[in-house]
Amino acid sequence: MTRLLVADDSETVLLMLQRRLEATGYEVSTATDGVQVVEAIESIDGGAAPDVILLDAMMPNLSGVDALKKIRAEGCDIPVLIISAHLDAQEPERMIAIGANGVVPKPFEWDELISRIEELT
Repeated sequence: MTRLLVADDSETVLLMLQRRLEATGYEVSTATDGVQVVEAIESIDGGAAPDVILLDAMMPNLSGVDALKKIRAEGCDIPVLIISAHLDAQEPERMIAIGANGVVPKPFEWDELISRIEELT
């Protein structure tokens, strides 16, 4: 089963994503800020690593962008999809440059999100 770590500061979005992804057959763990993402990655034990991280770009405490930079600097090569409602035309290129494997703007089409996850697994 494909494991996902989904991070979003909106409880509504996080719960919706978790429910739909689990109903689609994914194992989902969640985080509400970048600090939790970094802690989850740093505490990986053996085979418990997520296969893909869905990371909201803008979150409190530590943004998704800063969390991405931190986990990449620590050598984490887990694929990351940035999900964000606040993207300008240059943002996808900037996110890829700092280590994202793709960008999916919110609101996203469900089929597109699933397709992007499947591409990375």
